[in-house]
Amino acid sequence: MLVRRALLIGAFTFAAFAANLSGTWKLNVAKSKYVGIPTPKETTVTYTTQGQGWKYEAKGISGEGQPTNLSFVYEKDGVDATVTGFPYADTIALKDGNGDNSMATFKRGGKAVGTVKRTVSKDGKTITLDGKLTLADGKKATYIAVYEKQ
Repeated sequence: MLVRRALLIGAFTFAAFAANLSGTWKLNVAKSKYVGIPTPKETTVTYTTQGQGWKYEAKGISGEGQPTNLSFVYEKDGVDATVTGFPYADTIALKDGNGDNSMATFKRGGKAVGTVKRTVSKDGKTITLDGKLTLADGKKATYIAVYEKQ
């Protein structure tokens, strides 16, 4: 009985402190800023709960007018997750991935090439991504991407 109660308290604590990422989020291009990489024309992100983590899927139109489809599955802090459809990195590792404020490291070929900080607003209606990247040609890029809950 004590173990069961502890498990229930643990599950409640996880739910109470985890960011509410689930759902659909749309990039507000007017509030976002990209330097060194093209600003997407549009992007819609979907977070879906998966086990103790979630699945991230982003679909849209790139700054060059091409369709985009980026995805990865976050399972555990500090573990590299394979990223598909992202031209700047092939893995991402998150710290505090279920929290309102998380940090992630992008890697390409096993080497760190950037970071991104994700902040969920207090009202839960906005996610801001503040990223820094080193591109394959060595040039630097930054972005602040503002997403609004749909």
